[in-house]
Amino acid sequence: MMGRVLSQWGIATRLLVIAVLPASIMFVSVTAALYGLAQRDVRRDVAARGQLVAMALAQSSQYGLVSGNTAYLRTTLRHLIEADPSIACIAITDAVARPVVSDCQGDMPGETESFEVPIRIESLPEVDQFESIPTPPREGAWRKVGSVRVTMSPAPIFESKRRALLVAFAFVLAAAVASCLIALRLARRLRDTLGSVMAALRDVRQGRFQVKLATDQEGELGELQRTIVQMAGTLDASRHDLEQQVAKRTQQLQEAVDLARQADAEKRRLIVRSNALVEEERRRIALDLHDHLGASLISVRLEASGLVARARAKGDLEMEGDARRIATTAQSLYASTRDIVKRLRPEVIDTLGLAGAVEELVRHADQVHPAARFTFQADPGFPDVRGELAMPAYRVAQEALNNIAKHSDATMASVTLSALPETGHLRMVIHDNGRGFEPQSPHGTGIGLIGMRERVAAVGGELRITSVPGQGTTVCVTWPLPAK
Repeated sequence: MMGRVLSQWGIATRLLVIAVLPASIMFVSVTAALYGLAQRDVRRDVAARGQLVAMALAQSSQYGLVSGNTAYLRTTLRHLIEADPSIACIAITDAVARPVVSDCQGDMPGETESFEVPIRIESLPEVDQFESIPTPPREGAWRKVGSVRVTMSPAPIFESKRRALLVAFAFVLAAAVASCLIALRLARRLRDTLGSVMAALRDVRQGRFQVKLATDQEGELGELQRTIVQMAGTLDASRHDLEQQVAKRTQQLQEAVDLARQADAEKRRLIVRSNALVEEERRRIALDLHDHLGASLISVRLEASGLVARARAKGDLEMEGDARRIATTAQSLYASTRDIVKRLRPEVIDTLGLAGAVEELVRHADQVHPAARFTFQADPGFPDVRGELAMPAYRVAQEALNNIAKHSDATMASVTLSALPETGHLRMVIHDNGRGFEPQSPHGTGIGLIGMRERVAAVGGELRITSVPGQGTTVCVTWPLPAK
């Protein structure tokens, strides 16, 4: 938790803590040390003084206690208490610990320490009642006649040293404040330097490499500033070189795109031109077939019909049968020729327009392939497109219907024509419920589909083929409305 809080602090907060925290810790530590030392010295002084007073009083009160001069003892105690405020209480007792005299300060302090010293006097010589010569006392023989108990309080002595402690505390506080001020000044300079460094790094990150930093400072900060300035200069030069390279590559790419567009436009023109030439050649072939082969087949059929009549008149049944077979074959060849002519140059394009021509294709497919149901629908607002403008869409519909009949195994297929006036396009959707295929498979790149894409692309349209195996295929063609 503490680490997460520290990680959220900014540079200014951290520098402030670095500047103030050591001085504060130093002030508290030194103050606590001085206070502890003062208390120890006071206690030691009280112990020495209490022991000394008790011993001195025991020496001076020997004879007063033996003689019973309590007034002298009381006066002595009063003078001692008045002379030394650290003496809280003095009590003198006799040999059996009975109080003889005592005296105390007016206000008893809370913390006290007692020192007790026995009162002894030298033993008297022993006298023999039957002998006139006394027996000298034994060397070192003393007897206890009482005791002195001195109770000392460290409070007065500590109070006398309080002023010295306050002065010491003041000096320590002044030193701590001076240390804080010096540290704050250094921290402010460090913060200003780091702030300028951070601002320079933010400029570099945002792509502004013209940074300005003081590079005449010494030490690590100066080296850091010089490094950032050098790095910004290097990045600026690298960006300039990269921009030049990007501009050059962009120009090259644009030229390549222009060339590709020109090539694509040229390809479209070639496709349009080739399709036009193909359609023109188909039209010429269709006219030749219609005018020459069709006419010749009609002549053959007529001649065969005349031959049938003459053979019947002569009663030549064999000739009549041969002539009839010739007429039937000529009629079949004429029908096939008409079908070929329609495929090469459908007349309905010019007579009925795109919608009618596609509807004719659908009707023909429905008749020829009874296993599948083919339907057609055109929006009422679909424009009347005829001639060469309708040919690309017609050929796409023709190829798509042939693919459905040959490869899809569909039971239902539909062709829908619609206009999109908001975008200025026409749309044709051909859908079947056949077996479908993978668009990326070889079936999706056949020559027929390639031709469909080229025809649509040549008129600026778009062809999309959507197919899923087992779910049918949808061919969507969108091309611009022809200009009026």
